[in-house]
Amino acid sequence: MIAMNRILHPTKALALVTIFSFLSGPAQAGLEEGVTAYQAGDLPLAFKEFSTVADTGNADGQFNVALMYEQGIGVAKNETQAISWYEKSAQQGNSNAQYNLGVLYENGRGTAVDFAQANQWYRKAAAQGDGLAVGNLGMLYMRGDGVKVDKNLGLALLILSATMDNSPTNKAKSNIAATKGLTTNMITTAQALSDELGQAKNLLIPLDQYLKTTTTTAGGESQ
Repeated sequence: MIAMNRILHPTKALALVTIFSFLSGPAQAGLEEGVTAYQAGDLPLAFKEFSTVADTGNADGQFNVALMYEQGIGVAKNETQAISWYEKSAQQGNSNAQYNLGVLYENGRGTAVDFAQANQWYRKAAAQGDGLAVGNLGMLYMRGDGVKVDKNLGLALLILSATMDNSPTNKAKSNIAATKGLTTNMITTAQALSDELGQAKNLLIPLDQYLKTTTTTAGGESQ
C-alpha cells in the first residue's frame, strides 16, 4: 500500500481473499481466475478477468478493476475510471471501495477536490468498522476540510481509529502526536467521546448527536 501522508492517503489493496463461499457460477469462477492470473504475474489477464466479473455487477470485481485503474496495474493508470468503478462498488456497500473513494475525493485524484464527498464516503466506511476511514474522517474535523473545525471530535475519531486499526498503515497515533495546542481538557473530552463512539453499534448515531448538540468556538475547541 501507499504510505499515508497529507497529500496521498493509502488506498486498500486488491480484494484477493474475498472469494466468498456463497458465490457461485461465473462470478466465483471469474474472481478465482483473476486471482490466479494476478498471483502468476499476468496482470493484463487479471484485469481482463476482474473486468468480466465487474461487468456483471459484482462489487468485489468492481473494486479490483477500480484499484487496478487507480494504480496502473495491468492497465494504463486512469484515476477517472477508478472513481467510476469505485462508485459502482461503493454504492453496493463495499467498505473498501467507500474508503478509497473518500481518499480520491479528498485529494482530488481523478476528480476535483470534494471534501463533502470525501466526508460522505468516509462516514459510510466508518459505519462498517473501517478504522482508516474513522481516522481520515477525524482529520477532516481537525483541519476543517469541508466541515467546521472541531478538534475534540477530530481527536476522538483519531483515538478510536488507533484502537480499531493498529497496523503500520494507520497514522492516527502520529497525527495525534503532531497536533499542536492540545490541552488536558481537550484530551479528556476527546477520550470520553471516543469511548462513546466505540461502544455504539453505529458510530454515526452518537457522532451526529454530538454535532447537533455541541457548539464549536471560532478557535475550533468544542465547549
